[in-house]
Amino acid sequence: MKAIKLFSIALAAMLVSSFAAAQGKVVVFNMQAALMQTNSAQQTLKALDSNSDFAAMKSKFESLRAELITMDKDFQTNGMTWSQEQTAEHRKKVEYKSADLKLAAEKLKAERNAVVQRIVKELGPKAKKVLDELVKAENIGLVLDSGAAFFATPEFDITGKVTAMLNKQ
Repeated sequence: MKAIKLFSIALAAMLVSSFAAAQGKVVVFNMQAALMQTNSAQQTLKALDSNSDFAAMKSKFESLRAELITMDKDFQTNGMTWSQEQTAEHRKKVEYKSADLKLAAEKLKAERNAVVQRIVKELGPKAKKVLDELVKAENIGLVLDSGAAFFATPEFDITGKVTAMLNKQ
């Protein structure tokens, strides 16, 4: 029974590979990576980083993180000598700072995600068109999402080619 299953799997693999060979080559592709590596996307992300509101949010995040590190060091150094009230007050301050840090991180992530979504919305149709052109030009029979592939050598990944073609446009 086990031999039949192995034979069936091997036969299916041969059929899929022979079908793919008959139709063209098989490649992997990562759409988001292709879009985010374009010159346009990189410029948009740099603009976000230099935006005064975003920079202020990053600064606030870094400041909160530094304060938490300092508070932790203070506790490590002096905590043994503190009363229960001092220790409780310190924990409360750490909890508040941690909540503020978490909120600042969420704000930064939301801003960055909004920019990424805008990039995908703007460049997605262009990338689809470029991908279609590349499929025809290189006789590609199957394009797999690179996340779905267990293994692919670099020559099977067309993400860089699509990025280069988008940069030329």
